[in-house]
Amino acid sequence: MGSFTTRLGVSDGNGGAAEWVVAQVDTGAVHTVLPASLLHLLGVTPDEEREFVLGDRSVRTFPVGEARIHVEGREAYSRVVFGVDGKYLLGATTLQMLDLIPDTTNEKLIPAPELTI
Repeated sequence: MGSFTTRLGVSDGNGGAAEWVVAQVDTGAVHTVLPASLLHLLGVTPDEEREFVLGDRSVRTFPVGEARIHVEGREAYSRVVFGVDGKYLLGATTLQMLDLIPDTTNEKLIPAPELTI
C-alpha cells in the first residue's frame, strides 16, 4: 500500500463546471471521499447514507451520492462519500472506473493495460 497526491476534477455531471482539487490517492481506500461542502456547492446531492469503518475502527454514517470525476484526461461517474472539510481522497473504486492504476513507486497514475480479446 502507498499513497500520493493527484489533481482531481469533480462536477455534478449535468453540465456544471468541474472544480479542481488535489486529492490523496490511497491504494488502501475503497471509496472517493470529498468535502460535503464542496459537493453541495457543485450541486451534487446525496441519495443514501451508509455506515463506514474509519481508520481508527470507529463506525460513522456518511451521505453518499454520484459525481462526475475527472483525472488524467479521463472522466467517469462514481459514487462519492460526503466527507468532512479538508478530506480529499481518491479511492480504488473510482480508479477502476477510470481504468487507472496507481504507480506508488513513481507516484503517478498510469492507464490500465488494454485488453485484447
